[in-house]
Amino acid sequence: MHEIAECEMRLQREEGRVPGSNRHTFNEDDLLPCHYFDYMYGTSTGGLISVMLARLRMTIPQCLEIYRQVGNDLFGHRRNTLPLATKYHHKPLEKAVQTIVSQYCKHHRSCDGEDWHPWDVYEDKSGTSSSASSLPGQTDRICQSICLTATHSGMIDEAHLLRTYDHHYDPNISPVWVTPYNEGADKLKIWQVTRATSAAPFFFKMLEADFGDKNKIGFKDGGIRENNPSYAAYSEHASLHGDDHEPALLLSVGTGRPNTKNDGFASVWPGPFNKVSLLPKWSEKIAVLKNVLIKYTEGEDRHKMMRTIARGEHRWYKRLNVDEGLEDMPLDSWEKGMWTNPATGVTKEVPGGKSLSRMEKVTNAYLDRTHAKKAPISEYAPPRVMLQQVAERLVRHRRIREATKEDNLRRWQTHMGQWLTGTLQEEDGVFGPTAPTQTQSRTSGQKTSPHTPNTAAVEPAAAKASSSQQADDQIYEPSILVAQTNIPKIVTSSASVKSRATQGTP
Repeated sequence: MHEIAECEMRLQREEGRVPGSNRHTFNEDDLLPCHYFDYMYGTSTGGLISVMLARLRMTIPQCLEIYRQVGNDLFGHRRNTLPLATKYHHKPLEKAVQTIVSQYCKHHRSCDGEDWHPWDVYEDKSGTSSSASSLPGQTDRICQSICLTATHSGMIDEAHLLRTYDHHYDPNISPVWVTPYNEGADKLKIWQVTRATSAAPFFFKMLEADFGDKNKIGFKDGGIRENNPSYAAYSEHASLHGDDHEPALLLSVGTGRPNTKNDGFASVWPGPFNKVSLLPKWSEKIAVLKNVLIKYTEGEDRHKMMRTIARGEHRWYKRLNVDEGLEDMPLDSWEKGMWTNPATGVTKEVPGGKSLSRMEKVTNAYLDRTHAKKAPISEYAPPRVMLQQVAERLVRHRRIREATKEDNLRRWQTHMGQWLTGTLQEEDGVFGPTAPTQTQSRTSGQKTSPHTPNTAAVEPAAAKASSSQQADDQIYEPSILVAQTNIPKIVTSSASVKSRATQGTP
């Protein structure tokens, strides 16, 4: 969020404060990504990140600290070394997410960590859960979380979407080319959703969820179907807003480019070894297996597809993906070693330190690169310039939204988290592990939907002046964040890297 904070302050100096705004400073550690994005999609542990940032409305430093703690709980204690056996226990992840929910929940005075993932689910006094549909068109939009997972559906390349909002495909809005993913919002707890999206084969046990009437569904890691959620995000956007509206921004964050040498062909054995027919045949089979595993974890094919759809990365589609240094890093790498805490500046040996330091080092090198690469996939601009362009687009979008908030005050308040408890409160900001004071508990029998707590939203009048209508169109074209993340590789240092390059033009 460093680039966003810098851009906020620069535009405030150059163009003045947004009329009616009482903001004076923008601290990068306090900014909430959910104030800049409308939807966040994630696969595997990218799904965990999308839940923390969107559903729980946490800051980047909070997420990074939690992720480091969870990473040690999960990958610091291997369960099994037998081939094809599940390597890690899933219980630590479930407990960790329940703790995170109870600490950072902004819904209730006291939270037990059993919150539902969809916004519009509540419990009556008998403990029976119910669901309520969102308003048509998401008029009272709050930042949404969508986790990709896989079910036994017979669709080998189509993920199952676990949404925080209820969605049904309207043939009058949805273009014929969109992928018809599952409809609705599955009634799962937040901890179940994170378990479902991260249940990677051979790493964690599949999640089996009971939906009543003896209806059990098994969920596995969404990477089995779509490891890069960018196309799912684009297709879902078109189904919500129609074919004529592109996203204001679709930002795709990758997990590092794969080793392109694993192309399904074995290297030639040196000297006399190549004469032994069994060795080359065996090597070719191993090479094919490596290639299959690479295809399971990489996301470059979807990137190429999205770049074609968007006609490049110079408009609404951007992708940031470390290109060197992570090719041979195991998906569950968590090696003990030296690591510098970005909050304190203290360097010491910690569990996972070597892995974290390596990821931060290669991420810094990627962001500091001053030239755009032409191969294997040509880049539109150097990574730092792309990041700055993303920041300016998001900040300008937020400023326009705030400047016109009086046109639809309820919508602005909802976006800023002021109706999370069902009654109007201050704009949400940084809350520590202790939940803020709220007005209702989860089991009070009151619906705590952020969409329609008390009254329906009021849309701006249709007879607005053309300039106002153009601003309204800009405001409500959503910004989408896509996190393609494997275990446990994340862009760990993007929140703390300081800008040293020239500001690019968005």
